[in-house]
Amino acid sequence: MNLLMIFIIGIGLVAFLSLFYSALSRRRVEKRLNSVFESSPAPTFVIGRDHRVIYWNRAMEKLTGVKAEDVIGTRDHWRPFYKTERPCMADLAMDGAAGTYSRRDAGEDENPTERDRVEVKTDFFPDMGDGGRWIRFTASVIRDSRGEIDGAIEVLEDVTKEKEAEENLVNLKKLESLATFAGGVARDFDALISTILRGIFLAKLSTPEEDETMEQALTAAEKASLLAKELSFKLVTYAKGGRPLRKTESIIPVLQKALQNIPPESGVECSASIPEDLWPARVDSTQIRQVFESLIMNAVEAMPDGGKLELRAENAVIREGNSADIKPGRYIKVSLKDTGSGIAKEHIDRIFDPYFTTKADSGKKGLGAGLGLSVCRSIIKNHDGHISVESEPGKGSTFHVFLPASEEEAKPAKEK
Repeated sequence: MNLLMIFIIGIGLVAFLSLFYSALSRRRVEKRLNSVFESSPAPTFVIGRDHRVIYWNRAMEKLTGVKAEDVIGTRDHWRPFYKTERPCMADLAMDGAAGTYSRRDAGEDENPTERDRVEVKTDFFPDMGDGGRWIRFTASVIRDSRGEIDGAIEVLEDVTKEKEAEENLVNLKKLESLATFAGGVARDFDALISTILRGIFLAKLSTPEEDETMEQALTAAEKASLLAKELSFKLVTYAKGGRPLRKTESIIPVLQKALQNIPPESGVECSASIPEDLWPARVDSTQIRQVFESLIMNAVEAMPDGGKLELRAENAVIREGNSADIKPGRYIKVSLKDTGSGIAKEHIDRIFDPYFTTKADSGKKGLGAGLGLSVCRSIIKNHDGHISVESEPGKGSTFHVFLPASEEEAKPAKEK
């Protein structure tokens, strides 16, 4: 074998080994890349230059409910999001980059940042999850070593909680503005009603005893004015102006007295579980009693044909990171559960708004009746507590009230 033949064989062997190690290295890179995609907590998928799915990681399966084997190799990556076929952000990013690339080939100046810009979009999908989800899409093209488009990658993020928090913040700001306005109007209104009541009192003194018609008219005007003063008090309380006069005491007597207001003719059966070792709290007992009386009457009205009302009080310790966003600490938790008509899901977030009601005959209720739950929330908030509701149409409602427990011992109530 001459030297030329040995040289040729050597070149062939080197070429073979180079290709072998190149393929081995490529498989290692692909394996590593696949491992990175699969372990990523961010829902991610990759499409090739033919718009077919190459990668569909586990986080993507969890978010969409679509298995990787059902979508890889297809162009069906739109199905989890849309009812009819349409391009996703990855498709748009790749098509847009291809268009920019063709302009460069035509001799136009290319802006590298524009060529490889990241596409970002947020949209709402009502059919995803329970009640819909807000999804943020981020997509960008993938290029090979020669700068040619080799595919596109799209990363998804569930931003539903972020959107809900933004909406709650906007609503809170609106309510705070309304509260400030209501407080100012209520104080002026109360002063005017006081003036009217003084005038009615003087008119009654100067009215002849035999003039029964005038006497009745003045009495009716006096009753209406007193109701108006009660309404102004509710508005001031809602507007945070009715600051509680708090002292450490047991709320057991408050709960017991509130339960006594259930009308016997309502047909509502009441059961109560109130442990004797219930922690004391720093409360304004008059305001807290108003809260529970209002919640109880609200439950009674939700059961016009009778039903069952269950009151349960207990000591509770709230930990960090709880789902209700309550400050950690010791609380007295009081739950009121009824078997009434329940509240529709779309109304749950609005029941504490002033004058919001789902009752058909709400116009027949007393003056200021629409402020009941909003006043309850203001009182509980002024006590550094929390109030929430769980409900389902046809299955009743449960209101939960959390009042911070006091480290002090309850002082015995003085006999009046």
